[in-house]
Amino acid sequence: MTASAYCILLVIGSYLLGSVSSAILVTRVWSGKDIRKIGNRNAGVANVARSVGILPAAVVTVFDFGKGAVPVLVSQRYGLGDVCSLAGAVMAVVGHSFPLYFRFRGGKGLAATLGALLVFSPVETFVILPILGLVYLVITGSAVTGALISLFILMGLNLWRGYSLIIILAPLVLLVTMGLCAIPQILYDWRQRGDKGGLLLHWLAPMEQPAPASEVAVITDSIASLPEEVCAHERIQVIPLILVMPDGMHHDGKDLDLRQFYRTLRDDDVSPKTSAPSPGEFLELYQKIAVDHEAAIVITPPKELTQTWESATLASEMISKRLIVYIVDSRTAGPAEGFVALAAARLAASGEGVETILKILEKIKKDVGFVGVLDTLELLVKGGRVPEARQWMKSALRIYPVLYIVDGQIRLIGIARTKSKAKQRMLRWLEANLPEGQISLAVCHTDVPDEAAKLAERLEEKFQPTESFTTELTAIIGAHAGAGLIGVAWWVQGDNSVSQDS
Repeated sequence: MTASAYCILLVIGSYLLGSVSSAILVTRVWSGKDIRKIGNRNAGVANVARSVGILPAAVVTVFDFGKGAVPVLVSQRYGLGDVCSLAGAVMAVVGHSFPLYFRFRGGKGLAATLGALLVFSPVETFVILPILGLVYLVITGSAVTGALISLFILMGLNLWRGYSLIIILAPLVLLVTMGLCAIPQILYDWRQRGDKGGLLLHWLAPMEQPAPASEVAVITDSIASLPEEVCAHERIQVIPLILVMPDGMHHDGKDLDLRQFYRTLRDDDVSPKTSAPSPGEFLELYQKIAVDHEAAIVITPPKELTQTWESATLASEMISKRLIVYIVDSRTAGPAEGFVALAAARLAASGEGVETILKILEKIKKDVGFVGVLDTLELLVKGGRVPEARQWMKSALRIYPVLYIVDGQIRLIGIARTKSKAKQRMLRWLEANLPEGQISLAVCHTDVPDEAAKLAERLEEKFQPTESFTTELTAIIGAHAGAGLIGVAWWVQGDNSVSQDS
């Protein structure tokens, strides 16, 4: 076999090696999460360090450096030449950015690049690593800026040290490769960001950007079931509902062990009571917000399902001289309500005025929805919020209803004799009713995380959402729906997408 044939095999093998995403695998083993759904959703070392921990990030670093180093070492070992070595390194970076095994969603390729350069010019690359770290981690917070500065310095060092032309140009070639691989992310940021003028600053010096100062605060309640990290990132205030149990009152999502809660539901035949936040609790939150904001928008569940809207409205009247509060009935619940709050927060962060935000939210309310499969009807019947539920229990010993929240009402889509058939019916309904276009999805559940994970994988493959997360529904919803609920919330954005900080 000729040297050219061996080089071709090396290039193909380098891509396949690069496609082994250590960030995805290590994060999944370490925490059970998908790194592409947490933090900034980038399958790279930095996101692993921020979202999972330093030790797993160190493991990922070793693997990713190796992906770039191995093709160069193999090429040198078998005398295939510097051009073949560089081609292998390039394909390792491409594989890292577009991994074959993970639906072509990977990282930026900086670690793989550095691994290759450490073999090409080890001493010089070690010299520029502190420069990269200083620019990236301390000065700008941008891997892009760090790579630009350090790799150009490395080219100068390689030239000064008398390396061959290929090794001198290797940092530039790999830098261009990373840039080309980043084009889909650049285009996505361009479409998503409202302040397109600040996009270059976002890429080159994110640490220099002031935190988005919004005059409008966004509040929702715990029924929205948004993950804590999402609320923190989007600056959404969450007010908890109250769950009344035999051992006393609990603030939803604050002082309740969900595993123990569902064990109690299953084993002790408990019928929990739920209560909306009081006007006094809303007033206390409003008073804190009034210190730094001129207005607040409160996103609530439907008036028909909870007294939250009334409590928020009463409290707003008490503080009207200090804070202007707008109450928005989302007409839905769960993460669908959460998507309305997300839209409001992103609009506020982009500098939109209250009137504009409220106008856009009226449209967004029509673009979100929630559908789910219940494992039990018992608590729903006791709660009395779905009159048809009692009739369903009379008609069958064991059925699994597929429910849809529309315009503040819980409606029946269909029923099935097994849960698997009910979930299949839900999936068919989603495929038939969700229009094409950019879509955000939230898979949610009550005490069935494994089912939720499997459903999330199927939805990712089918819809390829621009944004997705999996969340456990609030205990307040669990108190009415019981354990075993599995559902999907969506936000169809289309051409009217609200910018997302990526």
